[in-house]
Amino acid sequence: MSDGNDNLVCRVEFSVIDSALIGTPRERESVHTIQVVMTGILMTNWHIPGAIDNVITDEMIKVALQSLEDYLVEQIKKGPLPEGELEPLSMTTKNSPETFPYRLANILYPSKTSFIVEIEDQLTPRDTLPIHPNIQKLIGRMDDALRREDYPGVLHSSASIFETLAKDIIGIPGIQDQALKSFFERYRKDSTLPNEILNYILDIYESRNTTPLAGHGSTRTPNVSRESATTLSEMTKAFVSIEYKLREKKS
Repeated sequence: MSDGNDNLVCRVEFSVIDSALIGTPRERESVHTIQVVMTGILMTNWHIPGAIDNVITDEMIKVALQSLEDYLVEQIKKGPLPEGELEPLSMTTKNSPETFPYRLANILYPSKTSFIVEIEDQLTPRDTLPIHPNIQKLIGRMDDALRREDYPGVLHSSASIFETLAKDIIGIPGIQDQALKSFFERYRKDSTLPNEILNYILDIYESRNTTPLAGHGSTRTPNVSRESATTLSEMTKAFVSIEYKLREKKS
């Protein structure tokens, strides 16, 4: 809606969920509302359709929602949001880029209904453990896939992490070109992880080979959900940390 001063005013209600708690008894969403204001001068400078004629357009809504996402990402990284009504997000020529910062055709709003905020845990034990650098790169790839909502990509990265982890733990050059399943029993012998976790790892590796777009090209639609991909990402990183941490204590 317009406030009578050529400004666009949007009131948005949204919820925040800790992805690590999805599917657990502690899963809980916090509900918030916020008002987004874009001045008419800013929209005109950005050449958003309808701004000159003071007509509310779909393009204005797209820009407002994308700007809100960018703002919320930064706020959530700073800490939990207060419940209820948040301070308005006011966008003017003084606090916004001089030129339009987006490619309008690539903004997915209003059809986009969710986004993921990656929060770096400064106290994670992975920071102090001797994790193989290839695994660190694969974890980054997995996090990026989750951010882009490429859930089969999360599964693919997870399986690659587990295979690299097993090869690092065993430490035999002869297995470097082999698939995980071919030497998994040797990994089971050398690993410090419980059998239940090792069985889960093997299931994930085998799932990669049968899930569309996770291990092979396919015309079928992948059936990996956001919830399962998020859970897999967190569990993969946890299992890597546990393996190295127990191994460190054992040595």
